Amino acid sequence: MSKNVQHDPDAPEGQRMLIAAQILSFLALAAGLQFLWNTTGGTLFLFASVAPILLGAAILMMILVIIAKLRKRHSLFEFATFDPGELVFRQGDPADCAYFVRDGSVEVVQFADGAEKVLAKLAPGDLFGEMALINSTPRNATVRTLSKTTLAVVGKQNFMTMLKLMPNTQEDIMKTVKERVMTREVG
Repeated sequence: MSKNVQHDPDAPEGQRMLIAAQILSFLALAAGLQFLWNTTGGTLFLFASVAPILLGAAILMMILVIIAKLRKRHSLFEFATFDPGELVFRQGDPADCAYFVRDGSVEVVQFADGAEKVLAKLAPGDLFGEMALINSTPRNATVRTLSKTTLAVVGKQNFMTMLKLMPNTQEDIMKTVKERVMTREVG
């Protein structure tokens, strides 16, 4: 999958925020210890005004990281951005997610006997990668982007849950799968 997946609170940015929050907490602690060790007007000012600001900033940073982790855990989709010509997955790859085209376009190609056959070109709103999830099989085609493309990526567990909880979605997806199978058999 693309290197541009968004909303990952465990990414370096999330880790950096947690480290910064810890440093701010440590500075507030140091100001408090300095106040206890050497009580003067300057340390009183430092402890009474700067330390609460440092702790408030640290708490705010931790809350933001926690919210990001909760949103990720309870989010149905992640978004991935691909440049033109980039492969989303290859024929034969294991299937762990399905994709909805949000922006841009992709083409679905299959390789047989050393030749490449374009099976479909997909646009915003189209779904792909679902057949391998439903059948628990490897990918039956390669998908590559035709333009700068943003995909909504839904993991296998979320995909299967979505099918169970939304019967209309399940019917639409199964209809799409049937159409694709019939097209492939005719073509």
